[in-house]
Amino acid sequence: MSFKNNVISGFKWSSISQIVRQGMQFLTLIILARLLSPSDFGVLGIALIITNFIAIFKDLGTSAVIIHKKDISNSLKNTIFYFNCSFGLLATLVLFLIAPVISQIYTEQKLLLILRVLSCNFTISSFSTIHKALLEKELKFNQLAKVEIIATVISSTVSVVLALLGYGVWSLVYQILIITTITTVLLWCNTQWKPNFSFNLGELREVREYSLSLTGYTIFNFFIRNADDFLIGKVLGTQALGYYTLAYRLMLHPLVSISTVIARVMFPVLSKIQEDNARFRFAYLRVVGIIALITFPIIMTISIIAEPLILTFFGEEWKPVISLLLIFTPTAMIQSITTTVGIIYQAKGRTDLMLQWGIFAGILIIFSFVFGLRWGINGVAVAYSFTSFFILFYPSIAIPFKLIDLSIFRLIEILWRSFISSIFMSAIISKIEFFLSHNLPTGWALAILVPLGIFIYLLTSCLINRQQLLAVINLAR
Repeated sequence: MSFKNNVISGFKWSSISQIVRQGMQFLTLIILARLLSPSDFGVLGIALIITNFIAIFKDLGTSAVIIHKKDISNSLKNTIFYFNCSFGLLATLVLFLIAPVISQIYTEQKLLLILRVLSCNFTISSFSTIHKALLEKELKFNQLAKVEIIATVISSTVSVVLALLGYGVWSLVYQILIITTITTVLLWCNTQWKPNFSFNLGELREVREYSLSLTGYTIFNFFIRNADDFLIGKVLGTQALGYYTLAYRLMLHPLVSISTVIARVMFPVLSKIQEDNARFRFAYLRVVGIIALITFPIIMTISIIAEPLILTFFGEEWKPVISLLLIFTPTAMIQSITTTVGIIYQAKGRTDLMLQWGIFAGILIIFSFVFGLRWGINGVAVAYSFTSFFILFYPSIAIPFKLIDLSIFRLIEILWRSFISSIFMSAIISKIEFFLSHNLPTGWALAILVPLGIFIYLLTSCLINRQQLLAVINLAR
């Protein structure tokens, strides 16, 4: 299979995996929500806060090293494998030992055993970290997708059966362990490489700066991503945090899902052509154009139908979310583009620059959260959007673009058609929404506006953005 076909296949299989897994997880959540109590989900939620934080350190960026490095020796693979296994065992031991302290902090006795059982997850997953990275490096996303789908289906089915048998919160705990175990076993079965005892610590030191800078960025980004929730919950209360969280997830969830698929495939692709800036620029701009074509209309549509969307699916008590969705609109459009620059830093081997920019931008974002608190959740959202758009947007793309000699004007040339098509669609839909909101129930208005918006956007794109539209259609075939 040619390089181009491998890339197209990677996008297809990654998309299939993402859709099937999210669909299965959503269906499982609906079933388990009827079988388990809210306290069961609450206890697991606390446990996941701890395990998700420790998971940041799971491989210290060594998976990215495997994908980024063009020529990787077998001894380095072995060294990284044993390093990951050792670190997985260490993470298991640490969580096992601190579990009693965490249980006492939250005054929840169940947490002790749950955390200790979940600690095994780090050891299990560490045995297949490099195998997953090797499949991604070789663009074998069809095998990865099959592994992920099988593991998700089996673990979800078992969790529902256990819930029916009365296992309570343990049905959720075992679901996590089962999906990790099955994934590890299947990754070993689908990867030709197997470890031996030839390793070299000197080679690991050579990639230390790359991996540690990436880990540092991930850790810092974790705190930035949770700073607004912490501040709002602490200062404005849990109700305000609930409104803010729902708005953030509704507006940014489509963006995150799409960018996850894109970044997963493009990182190994761009790493293979990291020394050819011309091909790098072409591939990157092609992908950014596709992202904009898909995300821009989704973001604009959510902002236009915010009122019927919230009132229909969530009810009157969630009305404050409507204004937040409108405020988050420009931020979401910006982030749909800026989230892609991380793969430039990683593919070009400049995670040190990525960390430096992340620290600077993160500090400004935290200041914006603190500044906006005095005006409530809308104030936080406005301050965040203002900082993202007027202060951080230009440097956030200009710095990585210098690494590939890419002009911002070239980016604008790629994006303007999707932007104009989205604006035109939203202008028409907003007029129709105003009329329907005074004459029809919100549910009926929503049922009319969404398909109509899709039709108008596709029609406009056919007229002014045909090339990118055809690229997406060909990708989906």
